[in-house]
Amino acid sequence: MPYRRLFLFLEGADDERFFRAVLFPPLKERYEDVFPVQISQLSKKKIADWLRSVEGMEADYLYVRDLDRFPCVMAAKDALREAHPRLAPERIQIVKVEIESWYCAGIGPGKLEDLEVATCSETAGITKEKLEAAIPGGRVNRIPALVEILEGYDLGAAARRNESLRRFLRKHLAVENLG
Repeated sequence: MPYRRLFLFLEGADDERFFRAVLFPPLKERYEDVFPVQISQLSKKKIADWLRSVEGMEADYLYVRDLDRFPCVMAAKDALREAHPRLAPERIQIVKVEIESWYCAGIGPGKLEDLEVATCSETAGITKEKLEAAIPGGRVNRIPALVEILEGYDLGAAARRNESLRRFLRKHLAVENLG
């Protein structure tokens, strides 16, 4: 079997923290190496250089970004492809609306399970601001709360509670049994 590498182009530290804790284990079942690349501080040229390099290595990549202000997934993908023409559409994953929605989808047993964001049946609308508002201490305690969520993360529940995460698992990890 050939050596397989995956480069994950992620927006920032919260995204990388989530992927390392939750999605690296299943990704490493398919790839010998998984490399995160935080793009939030990279120029357009640096991102293009990375993409060219990954193509030259014949490695796989996924470009993961939040939906943010875009009205729909296609608009977000189109804007990305306009900025980075090398991006293959099937290698783009849009998180609705922000990565915090994926965090909240998998809140398991623990002191955070009583938060309002832990009890909704669909977490796609949860933003960083909504999560911070739900956490006692808000922005000050956001990162410790994210780490605590990841320690008891329930991927099966998360897949049921967040459509964009469910799509990611089906499309990129071929996970069908999500219950």
